[in-house]
Amino acid sequence: MSISYAKHWEQRWSGLDVGHRGLGTSFKFETKNCANVRENTIASLKTASYHGADMVEFDVQLSKDYVPVIYHDFYVSISIKRKKQIEAMDTLDIPVKDLTLEQLHLLKDLYYPGDSLGKVLYFVDKSEQGVNQLVYHVAEGREKLPRFFDEDLEDHQPFPTLQSVLLELEPHVGCNIEIKWTMQLKDGTFELNHPFDLNMYLDTILKVVLEYGGDRKIVFSSFNPDICVMIRLKQNKYPVVFLTQGITSKYPTYHDPRCQTIPMAIRHALAADILGINVHTEDILRDPSQVKLVKDAGLIIFCWGDDNNDKDTIRHLKKLGLHAVIYDKIDVYNSKDIKESIFLIDARESQKALIALAQSSQADNTTEKAIPDSINMDYSNEKGCLLNLEETRNLLSTSTATSASSLDSKNNVGADNIYMTKVPSSSKNNEVSKITKDFDAYAKSFGHTNKTRNISDIMSGQTTALPEAYGEDESAKDCL
Repeated sequence: MSISYAKHWEQRWSGLDVGHRGLGTSFKFETKNCANVRENTIASLKTASYHGADMVEFDVQLSKDYVPVIYHDFYVSISIKRKKQIEAMDTLDIPVKDLTLEQLHLLKDLYYPGDSLGKVLYFVDKSEQGVNQLVYHVAEGREKLPRFFDEDLEDHQPFPTLQSVLLELEPHVGCNIEIKWTMQLKDGTFELNHPFDLNMYLDTILKVVLEYGGDRKIVFSSFNPDICVMIRLKQNKYPVVFLTQGITSKYPTYHDPRCQTIPMAIRHALAADILGINVHTEDILRDPSQVKLVKDAGLIIFCWGDDNNDKDTIRHLKKLGLHAVIYDKIDVYNSKDIKESIFLIDARESQKALIALAQSSQADNTTEKAIPDSINMDYSNEKGCLLNLEETRNLLSTSTATSASSLDSKNNVGADNIYMTKVPSSSKNNEVSKITKDFDAYAKSFGHTNKTRNISDIMSGQTTALPEAYGEDESAKDCL
């Protein structure tokens, strides 16, 4: 049995700061609104984490050889020069799905401010003699500079794989994984002609997430309402939110009526039994009462859009009760006093509670053996919160208060101890599981080995479980 977070959302998780494509969109007409790190790269995601993002949002699609990669656009524009006209440029738009991972990694992403071409790429051949441009953006005769100068830095490379992101990003940072898929517009046209079988497409992405996601907080999202249903049915470990444009003047309207308004998105989310919806901020600012409509339906609500790139707007949206706000340039607009993920803070608090319970148990020890000073740590920095698990294990194993019956004894810790609360005897085992579940999930990120992670086994001899836990459907694995 595995823990399910498909419908789990803590009440305190409100107003979360989510980094859009990591640190933010890096290719816009006005360069002053661009992030200073290339979007959807490991470097961008890590930088957003460093500046206090609770979660990072990024886009996933498959390469030609079925590898999930991180990239927003369906197409890459490869620039070439005309043999007789150096100043004239041709661009060749190639879908990401038509290039293998190796070919994608040979592409270098450039941006020329003021150029109508905007974002372009050139193709390079990595040979033993060096790097030779095969297809490239010609700058001869032009006084224009590329947007970035980080092509040789590994973490700054475009098209990182989903696997590498999950492995390299700090484990306390949540991930909002948007699954890209072509949508039909209201005029009947499609954004892209997808050759992939949708089942295979989703199974390939899910396989990577289930294998490398670990205990990270992960939320799936998609503009395609059917994908939201399929992800919900194919697995029950991670929650799903439905992306919707709502009523907007900024983007073409989608053909599917479920995508056109927030009330329709609410109905779809309820019918699909998913966690919530992710709405376009333009529609929320037009009619703020829709936030209450979503929450009254028992759904979680995120928001996205360029309107979020303003401190006052972010503050206003949080006051309205949005559970998460997705925005660019989190290094500029994040107003947190402490630049840390809420999930890291939660893990620290769980660790404090664990230490307090250990101290309470030791206080009832008939041998009156004192807790070593090494357990009383400084929580002002991350290093100070590293618990000496082996030392705690030895203390608890020698204490007569580690049995279920002895836990019923009187709590002798003074009321002045801010970390201590009296635990009713009927609920102590449940309390042990509850306060250790987050610590178990994050113990690895604090530098502990798997051997020392099951603290609940030490405390009560029972495995941990969330209050809202559901058994994972084993049959769902057959489709992966």
